[in-house]
Amino acid sequence: MISRKITRLFFPLLLATWDGSSAADPRTTNDGVYTEDQADVGEILYAQHCLLCHDKKYFRPVLKRWEGQPIGILYTVMMTSMPESNPGFLTEKEYVDILAYILSLSRYAHGDTELDYKNGALNELTVEARQRR
Repeated sequence: MISRKITRLFFPLLLATWDGSSAADPRTTNDGVYTEDQADVGEILYAQHCLLCHDKKYFRPVLKRWEGQPIGILYTVMMTSMPESNPGFLTEKEYVDILAYILSLSRYAHGDTELDYKNGALNELTVEARQRR
């Protein structure tokens, strides 16, 4: 009887304070976080809007400098400063597709789920040194 009362009192409190995160390791760029199709779309956009200033080898050292950081920060930098001639010109989806292509250029493995930019998802994804296979 007492344990049932305690459960009724504390269970709602527990649920209210639980943020849904787990103790598991956070997702990284090595977890197959984009699809091959998404990178293909990003490649077309990259050729149209990025290649003039950034050749295909440009981002490997850039991603290396971002190791340990959320990829959401890089995404925000891209959205607010690129293309240099018209920052913010592309849609959020187009920027994330380009980011998927950048990951593919940097030889990160693709997966079954598109790189997601909604609801801060990119802030939960850490740039990590690419695992060699």
